[in-house]
Amino acid sequence: MTLYFDHLVHQVQSPDNTKVFLNKRNIHTVNGGQHTMWGTYNTLSYFGLNYIEQIAIYDRNLFENAAKLPYSLHYTFKRVKEHHGFSRIALRTKNIEEEGQRLRALGFEVYGPDACSRTRPDGSVIEWKLLHFGKSEQAIDFPFLIEWAADDEDRFAQLQASGAIHPKQSITMESVQFYVKDVRATVKLWQEVLQLPEPEQHSQYMSLRFPNIRLDFYEKDAATAMALGHLSEGPFGVTLKDPEKIKETIVFPGAFYWINR
Repeated sequence: MTLYFDHLVHQVQSPDNTKVFLNKRNIHTVNGGQHTMWGTYNTLSYFGLNYIEQIAIYDRNLFENAAKLPYSLHYTFKRVKEHHGFSRIALRTKNIEEEGQRLRALGFEVYGPDACSRTRPDGSVIEWKLLHFGKSEQAIDFPFLIEWAADDEDRFAQLQASGAIHPKQSITMESVQFYVKDVRATVKLWQEVLQLPEPEQHSQYMSLRFPNIRLDFYEKDAATAMALGHLSEGPFGVTLKDPEKIKETIVFPGAFYWINR
């Protein structure tokens, strides 16, 4: 079964302020909506169907209850003491039930698939299913899996019609960078569990490829991680390609947006 990269989660203090900041830097970002079952809300930066979700809490009680689900996005945010920055990635599948069965057979704890929804600013509702998995001793949480109710072609058309995907957007999402303590062990594990091609060895990092993006894994250096404000293993950067711009680095606590790096 083929998994596709879906989105990168960016935990921020204010999605609204982040949206204004990114739009001023030519990264088209729109309001998402509220997750009324989790107490969170978001803004979204789309690059085709790949996107970055900027997310924050609006209802503490709902969020605390959601964070009880092991290996969920909210669980991870609590585990890192709610440090802002890049948090997790989601992978898209068209066979989430089968993926759950496969992961259980591999010995993982699996939660879901669970039906989810979000209300858009225009009042329309978007629906999907989520699946979370892992093992209690893992240092870095695996990606979580998502299956959208609409197929890719319909979603793309809807996102264009709503203005979420800008008709003249030329930026593409090339790669996501991770800090980990043991690159070889992490890459080997992810490659096997996520059924990916053989990893690529580079001078300073190793890569895994999905059909629509690359993940780059770097050895974690404590001093560098402290400077980033990223105190745990996980994603810390995203590389974007914009043919209409020169090289630029946009810096957030625990998150780098590298343009034409």
